[in-house]
Amino acid sequence: MISLHYFNPGSEEAICSGIPNYTPSSNVQRMSKDLACLPIWYAKATDYVWAEGELARKYIAEMRHSFSDLPRLFPEEVQESSVLSLEASPWGLAPNSLRACQQLKKKRNLSLIVPEWRDVYRTLVGRQTAREVLLRVKELLPDIAFPEPPCFCRTPEEVIHYINGSTSSFVLKMPFSSSGRGLLWLLSGRVEEKERQWINGAIRKQGEISIEAVLDKVQDFAMEFYSDGKGKVEYCGLSVFGTLERGAYSGNILGSEAYRKSFLLRFVTEELLDRVRRALETALAERYGRLYAGNIGVDMLLYRQGNEIRIYPCVEINMRQTMGMLAVCLSERIGEGKHGHFSVRYEKPEGEVLRKHRQMQEQYPLIMAEGKIRRGYLSLCPVSTETHYWTYIIVS
Repeated sequence: MISLHYFNPGSEEAICSGIPNYTPSSNVQRMSKDLACLPIWYAKATDYVWAEGELARKYIAEMRHSFSDLPRLFPEEVQESSVLSLEASPWGLAPNSLRACQQLKKKRNLSLIVPEWRDVYRTLVGRQTAREVLLRVKELLPDIAFPEPPCFCRTPEEVIHYINGSTSSFVLKMPFSSSGRGLLWLLSGRVEEKERQWINGAIRKQGEISIEAVLDKVQDFAMEFYSDGKGKVEYCGLSVFGTLERGAYSGNILGSEAYRKSFLLRFVTEELLDRVRRALETALAERYGRLYAGNIGVDMLLYRQGNEIRIYPCVEINMRQTMGMLAVCLSERIGEGKHGHFSVRYEKPEGEVLRKHRQMQEQYPLIMAEGKIRRGYLSLCPVSTETHYWTYIIVS
């Protein structure tokens, strides 16, 4: 089946709303527009990517000079949509994204298979299920020391009682959030009025919040998996990424699997990573394997406990396509022995992305050999004066 890919960030918040016609925030809408072409870098050559407009068409035409296996754009590169048989493949399943696909199907008279929304998806996306998977991994690996699982609270009083009087630092998380959004850092161990307002609002909006102790982080990373919906979950690759001070995602390391893994092997053994991977495959298959078909990214981290480096095997689970899986795909496009960095940036001033884009093109000219990137800068989406969200890679 030919897939029609659709970039819809912020699916967790859309799922939490439970509203099919949910309208994302202006920032999420801006990101969706600016990065609509992003799926061309992980879609198959026979697929389509839903990215409308002349800017997208010119960009894909330019990219084909260097990359011959890119998918086609919908609807710009469709001859006769009436003869196409497609399957909708949004970045993340959510009622509003599936509704958008249904509207497109009707508007274009498409033979488009749109997945049905299932109530169980809401449970699987929430942080509560990530906690269940963490506990299952602890059962499967009883000899390994893991951190305490998150505590979920349903009233502000529970949160304050848990935190007040403690000398620890905590991070509070909304159950339906990801990529560093929906977090409150309590580094003082006290709840002041501003924090109390955040807690009240988060519980009113999402019903409960989780509390985790802040760990002495050494390295963020993730393991990427694919569930076939028939009970099998397979490992797809390792994602080594960076976050900003408050946890927001900033970008990924690019290179071979061995190169990416080398960032972790400085601190832990390959045997430990393999055991955690196998335990996660089992736990994910049990919880997701027969309920969901698609990508699953499990965010993890290495942290320092005294003189020891330990692993946190399940910080959160992203039941969708992820930037980490995109980085795994991008790593296949760079030359053997080469490595680089994949970045996601936001620039508020109009025209700033375009200015920096041109500067990067001059500073790091793209050099290709045999269809692979040997060196240089590449923007992963078209850039104009109106662009604010920007994704690119630099290979050295």
